[in-house]
Amino acid sequence: MTDSIIKEEIISSSNKISSYNIIVLKTVNSTNSYSKELAKNNATHETVVIADKQTEGRGRLDREFFSPEGTGIYISILLKPDKISLSPSLLTVAAGVAVCRTINSISKNTPTIKWVNDIFIGGKKVCGILAESTTDTKSNTINNIIVGIGLNVTTPSNVFPGKLGEIAGSLFPENTTRNEIIVKIIEEFKNIYDFYDKESLVEEYKSYSCVLDKKISFTKCGETFVGIATDINIEGNLIVELDSGKTITLKSGEVSLGSANFAR
Repeated sequence: MTDSIIKEEIISSSNKISSYNIIVLKTVNSTNSYSKELAKNNATHETVVIADKQTEGRGRLDREFFSPEGTGIYISILLKPDKISLSPSLLTVAAGVAVCRTINSISKNTPTIKWVNDIFIGGKKVCGILAESTTDTKSNTINNIIVGIGLNVTTPSNVFPGKLGEIAGSLFPENTTRNEIIVKIIEEFKNIYDFYDKESLVEEYKSYSCVLDKKISFTKCGETFVGIATDINIEGNLIVELDSGKTITLKSGEVSLGSANFAR
């Protein structure tokens, strides 16, 4: 059965997102990059770009996000900060929770989040999130935030290039189309950024965390640190108690931990 992404089916299946400007593309370099171009031309709040394939899919630190056709979901949602109740700094957190809620609703898999933007199932990364902003150069204020979500739905492990097959996995939901998953993610995300308070959001995000109370390592200013991830604060920052006894707050960056810690 062909699992095509169909704009009309997405729009008609949800009253909550009927007002969205939804753009579905067969192939694009990157949905985030495409959305940035739309932003330059005054794209409206809640413009959503969905692609069946990305040729230059991006993750954090400009890493490639493998995005083959027909098996994944690649979405970018453009938001205006003055039209949402949630602070821009928590949108990555909100997107992570939205994806985890979606996974829970359509499958028996248990998702976990590796701070701040990677979602795992059974030790394999199935989803990455990349939030970027565009700034008004005159006022130096953020005028658009673009939240990109890449989810491997049915991509076989032998299709991932190189060693990526050892790291990446897919959702493999039963009796659920990509259109249905897309609608669910967008609906959940909208519910959070429109109505959810940040205290409840962070608590829910923490419930999915696979790093809390685990020994992690990270690099900052060229130096590697090791410690225990003790908490995630109200702004979504990671609190780490270093082996030296000092406590440090990570606002961004990447943490590493043993693969055994991803399983629940």
